[in-house]
Amino acid sequence: MSLFTDNSNIMCIIDENASQDVSIIMKSTNYLGGLQMLNPRKLTALLSLIIAATLSGCSGGNGDMNHMHAESNISMEPIKVELSWSPQQVAAGQKVVFEALVTQNGQPVDDAKEVLFEIVSNNNTESKLEFTGESAGNGIYKAEGTMEAEGEFTVTSHVTARTQHSMPSKKLVVQP
Repeated sequence: MSLFTDNSNIMCIIDENASQDVSIIMKSTNYLGGLQMLNPRKLTALLSLIIAATLSGCSGGNGDMNHMHAESNISMEPIKVELSWSPQQVAAGQKVVFEALVTQNGQPVDDAKEVLFEIVSNNNTESKLEFTGESAGNGIYKAEGTMEAEGEFTVTSHVTARTQHSMPSKKLVVQP
């Protein structure tokens, strides 16, 4: 076997035993990105750092991994929200208790991150009330407020629970 190079950065190896007479190996600095300029110790150190950084990125952050696994255990079945209020017939100036029953797979959801009741006048969309719902247990969230004006309103319950958001709405008529 014989080896020679020429001025074009091509190394030629001639192997008399191979079926082909000449094998050509490219030795271009552009092809290797200049890595052949490093001595073997520096190249080994650089590759070791790259491998270590890659492996630490795969195994780091155990807290985040546990959080991700906890999230993956949550059912992706949609949450269901049943919106209601009492009394059902509301008069102006009367206290009203708004209620949202939150369930998932038929089971009560008691760990909602947010329950907000938004009441918007159908005559004046800039006029709105918001009440924050508090857990009453068994998936029931309640908020109390007073409806001062008569008219037609849209009540929307904004429920955020288990990585989902539900916004059912109902029409509320407040009598004089």
